Amino acid sequence: MPRTKREGIFYGVVMAFTMSMFMNLLNTFLHAGASMQSLGRALILQPVILAIVMIVESLIVSNLAQKTMKRFVRAKDSVEAHALARTVCMVTGMSLAMSLIGLVLAGTPLAELPLRFASAWPMNFCAAFWWQILVAGPIARTALKIVRAYQSEGVLISE
Repeated sequence: MPRTKREGIFYGVVMAFTMSMFMNLLNTFLHAGASMQSLGRALILQPVILAIVMIVESLIVSNLAQKTMKRFVRAKDSVEAHALARTVCMVTGMSLAMSLIGLVLAGTPLAELPLRFASAWPMNFCAAFWWQILVAGPIARTALKIVRAYQSEGVLISE
């Protein structure tokens, strides 16, 4: 896990990219079918989606998730308990926000929004939770270990 602010930013960017890319592809393929055209559209939209994810996560969800997490775990609880609580809180907040934003950006009529949200969010939450636990988290931690190894060898300029 990140030890410094710089590591936290790096870890956050890797996590946001990995999560947004997967969720972007998943939702694009679910709604438009798996094709080269859908893949191209998803890849073109990825920078915009990543920017939205970074803004929503840093300005809204991260602080709320941290406050919510503190209601479920105590300082004396294990590192694993803290990590799981943070994951659940972050995935809940981000999947709620991004499901709504995605539906709005897709042009969902206001009258259809509640029903479409109610059907989209549970799937997005489940997919995002397991992707973060099984893939994105390990990728971000591995990337952080690689950066630390380079820093310890003096390849990168340390703080």
